[in-house]
Amino acid sequence: MAIYLRKRDMTASLIREAIIQQRLSAGTRLVLEDLSAQYEVSLTPMREALQQLVAEGFVVQAPHKGFTVASMDRDEIEELYTIRIGMETLATRRAVPRVTGEELDKMASLLTTMEAEARAVPMSWNKFHAADRSFHLVLYSASGSKRWVETIQTFWRRAERYMRMRTAMAGGVGGVLLDHERILEACRRRDVSAAVELVREHIAQAQQELLEEWGADQRKGVSRT
Repeated sequence: MAIYLRKRDMTASLIREAIIQQRLSAGTRLVLEDLSAQYEVSLTPMREALQQLVAEGFVVQAPHKGFTVASMDRDEIEELYTIRIGMETLATRRAVPRVTGEELDKMASLLTTMEAEARAVPMSWNKFHAADRSFHLVLYSASGSKRWVETIQTFWRRAERYMRMRTAMAGGVGGVLLDHERILEACRRRDVSAAVELVREHIAQAQQELLEEWGADQRKGVSRT
C-alpha cells in the first residue's frame, strides 16, 4: 500500500509541475492510457492522481470527456486574491504585536529553508511552497484567531494552482523571497503598518502578475475562460 500511495502522489506531483510549467497547457486532454504509459504507472494510481489534481483545481473532469487541464479564470483570480488580501492583512494587523521571539525565529528558519530550496538543483517546488505557507501560518496564528487561520487556509487551497503558477513565473522566486525578508523585518520591529502593507503588496502583486499572464494568453488567442 505504501508503494502504491507513493506512486500516486509522485505521479500527481509530476503532472502538477508539468501544468505549472505550462508543459501541459490549459485545455489539454489528459488520456489515462497515454499518461500511464508515459509515467510508467498503472491506470488506478493514475486515475487517483488526476482526481487529486481535480480537487486541487489543476484538472477538471467532465462527463463523457474525461480529464483536461484547467483554465485560468480571471474572475476567480480577482475574487480569491481580493479576499486573501482582506483576511491576511487583518490577521497580520492583530498578529504583529503578539508574535513571540520564538515565532520570529521559526519564521526566520522557514525563510532559510525557502532560500536553500531556491538554490537547490533540481528545486523542490513542494518543499518551497510548504515552507512558504508555514512562514505565513506562523505569523497569522499569532493573531490568536483559529477561525481566521482556518478561513485563510481554505482560500489557500482554492488558490493553490495560482500560487504555484505565480512563483514559477520568471523572477517569481526572487520576488517571493524578498517579500518574506521584508515582512520578517517589519515583524521584528513590531511595525504593524509596514507589515500589513507588505503583506497586502505581496498578495496584490501576485494577483496583478496572474492577471497579466491571463491577458497575455487572451492576446495570443489562448482560451482561459
